[in-house]
Amino acid sequence: MNDYYMALDTGGTKCDAVLFDGQGHILSHILTKGGGPMDIGLQAAGDNTVAVLRKLGEKIPGGKPAASVYCSIAGDDYYRGQLDAYIRPRIEAGALRIWDDGECIITATLGRKDGGGMIAGTGASLFIRSGSVYKHIGGWGYLLDSTGSGYTMGQRALRAVIREADGRGEKTLLTDLIGREMGVRPSENLPAIYAGGRPYIASFAHCVFEGRRLGDKVSREIFDWTVDCLAEFTFAAAPYFEGEIPIALNGGIFGAFPELAESLQVKAVPQAKLIPAAVPPLYGAAVEALWNLRIPETDAFRRTFMEEYRANQ
Repeated sequence: MNDYYMALDTGGTKCDAVLFDGQGHILSHILTKGGGPMDIGLQAAGDNTVAVLRKLGEKIPGGKPAASVYCSIAGDDYYRGQLDAYIRPRIEAGALRIWDDGECIITATLGRKDGGGMIAGTGASLFIRSGSVYKHIGGWGYLLDSTGSGYTMGQRALRAVIREADGRGEKTLLTDLIGREMGVRPSENLPAIYAGGRPYIASFAHCVFEGRRLGDKVSREIFDWTVDCLAEFTFAAAPYFEGEIPIALNGGIFGAFPELAESLQVKAVPQAKLIPAAVPPLYGAAVEALWNLRIPETDAFRRTFMEEYRANQ
């Protein structure tokens, strides 16, 4: 009888999870609203994870437990095992590992080799794996440090629009771009902005790229500041490596706006080799689920998994 595995990846915006077998065939795929413990609280993040895993578990043939489960949850590393303590008693599995969202980003592109994984989506950070060292650089939560992220790009854009409306700031195309997106002047839309919170604010990051392409000075300054913030991560990572540092780039902003990676490569530490991710972080989580049992990734597994994953998009 086949063994079955579960992989889950939860970020600030979405939770992506699959049930699969050792050949890479996907039996069930769940895509739902995300939110790590720093966004929605420890118990809510734990409950959401348990609910998704149980729903996947209902699809296992014969009703037996998963042989291995790997959960990648943004912000887990700040909670020092509390999510593990909450989730583990509620999920039956042969092996279970809960980690932050950095390891699966590295593994998805680089395999289980040393290197980095940089996220630029709703949040932003750089994770590095070098020998026995695993380190998280940047991304210390949106209240303290979310520089380089879609959230801070959107926030800076909205600040510029509000300042222009007040007469405190310079004119910017962002006023029209964001106003068109909202369907109302941003200065008249504060209830929706505050109700939508971090994901809603991050959804306006694309206006910065559009404004920059149209020659807007404020948009260009926000873009350049974002590149500088992300480049800073790479300089902080450099002391942990000798020679070239492969860094996988992941997150919605890198995927949608290749000019960000192009500008970052120019400003990053010279030994950084930036590699746009060709597969989602969830694939890395699936590889880590196998690795819980020391089962290596194969080309055939990767090909089957990604063909079926894309077919379900």
